[in-house]
Amino acid sequence: MLDISVIIVNWNTYELLRNCLRSIITHTTCTTKYEITVVDNGSTDGSAEMVARHFPEVRLICNQDNLGFAKANNQAIKVSTGRYLVLLNSDTELKNDALTAMMNFMDAHPSAGICGTKLLNTDGTRQDSCDLFPRTPYMMLRDKIGDIRRRRHANSWQNRMAAWNFDSNFVVDYLIGAALLIRRETLKQIGMLDDRFFMYAEDIDWCYRAFLKGWQTYYLGTISIYHYNRGSSNKSPELSAQLQTLRRESLLQFYRKHYGRVNALLFKKYIRFTFPICQKKSLLTKIY
Repeated sequence: MLDISVIIVNWNTYELLRNCLRSIITHTTCTTKYEITVVDNGSTDGSAEMVARHFPEVRLICNQDNLGFAKANNQAIKVSTGRYLVLLNSDTELKNDALTAMMNFMDAHPSAGICGTKLLNTDGTRQDSCDLFPRTPYMMLRDKIGDIRRRRHANSWQNRMAAWNFDSNFVVDYLIGAALLIRRETLKQIGMLDDRFFMYAEDIDWCYRAFLKGWQTYYLGTISIYHYNRGSSNKSPELSAQLQTLRRESLLQFYRKHYGRVNALLFKKYIRFTFPICQKKSLLTKIY
């Protein structure tokens, strides 16, 4: 069995994908046995042809249409053979042997089912890439009352996150799927990504299902990967607006799946009346 199966879903990110693949091949040590699978979701920019021509060692799966992030990843998961699987966005780039470092951490921490690295902007600043699970309306109300009374619950959302040192390795609730590694044993227990999530919240759902099975999810602040955040979601203002709506709908889907329809309905009302339309762009970082 190979050490690592790297999975990259692509949709019209020719240059980013090429740089991503080059960085993996350049920086991953020869002692780490790995494979790369690219799933192309109906790109029209020639990126699939570029992979076939310049990276013949990469397994290429071509879809005629955009099947979504979760379903495309699942296509590659089905044919993967590694002890660990890494979901990597096409707009990420390795500057060192981050994959081997992630594998070594997981080998040393058998209770860890999922891990992810620190994600960096082009200027080296840190991106927000981990969080607590979405709060139920009751938890939101509890924390809000605590803010008003200036008496926060010991296990409140604010207090838990205030203790995080992002230069260290620590347990979190979930990580975003831009650079996410999962243990094969964990995958066997919780199953593949839920492809009812077309895009967004499938990473929250995966980490939540791992949590329910007793696995820990680690943020690795000692390992970093560049995430340029210039991928498929930044094609146009119109597309960005559509994706903001998709983010909210995916989060509501998570609520319905794990917290029930009543909590989902309450949450929908909460975001409708708590935040004005102009603030909803940063909604996800405000409500978790």
